[in-house]
Amino acid sequence: MSAAAVIADRQRPHRMRMLWDATRWQLAILVELVVILLVWQYLQSAVEFWSPVFLPPPSEIWAALTDMAGSGVLWGSLAYSAGNAIAGFLLAALFGVFTGLLLGSSRLFYDIVGGPFWTLYATPRIAFQPLLVLWMGFGSGPKILIIFLMAYFPVAISTMDGIRGVDRSLVRAARVYGASRAEVFFKVQLWAALPLILTGLRMGVARAMIGIVVGEFIGGSEGLGHLIRKKAGELELGAAIGITILLVVIAIVGMAILNLVKRIVAPWYVEGVARG
Repeated sequence: MSAAAVIADRQRPHRMRMLWDATRWQLAILVELVVILLVWQYLQSAVEFWSPVFLPPPSEIWAALTDMAGSGVLWGSLAYSAGNAIAGFLLAALFGVFTGLLLGSSRLFYDIVGGPFWTLYATPRIAFQPLLVLWMGFGSGPKILIIFLMAYFPVAISTMDGIRGVDRSLVRAARVYGASRAEVFFKVQLWAALPLILTGLRMGVARAMIGIVVGEFIGGSEGLGHLIRKKAGELELGAAIGITILLVVIAIVGMAILNLVKRIVAPWYVEGVARG
């Protein structure tokens, strides 16, 4: 066996451990969701604990989802919502990281922008959606923008806190060894803040799911949010609840992927606790 094969064989358990550490929280949520669905099915089918008109059993929800998938309605709505979500989230990630780095590293920038930034953060962004529809129409624009607004602040605030929380002794040590200000920022501060930046991105994924529903609830004629509103209005609660659960699963998968990325690029940092 070659040396490379021996090294790869030794690293395999470490990689599996990293994958398990990165995804166990999301897997726990999925297991809990399955348990809830099983109990829910039992209470409805065996005990008839409540009326299926108002809360259908999981079997009916699954049947509604498969019917929508078979007709193509679900896939078309999913594709539309996914396109808006990806565009809004990528914009939030780009501008959130950029402004968070500036807010955390530049006192002058914070003094100028900090007031409007925190004011907008304190404003209920859901209230913007009717105005965005009036200003931008019924297309994808207002939906992408509300997703951007929902996901932007967790990314920006986590990035800012990450930069501000860098150990000052690391910065001083880098300067002692002759590092320029740019080298200190890119080689010390940015890397030290990376775990919190990725945490903000993970939070942004969950907020983007909220943005999807809000954006398509108000002034929407396509997408998963619109489909939830339509099915609920037609009293097809199995379909409406099924789409809601689908959004939850998508958010969990997205957060799991970003958590795995954090484990790979910042293995020294585990859920807010630095490895010694």
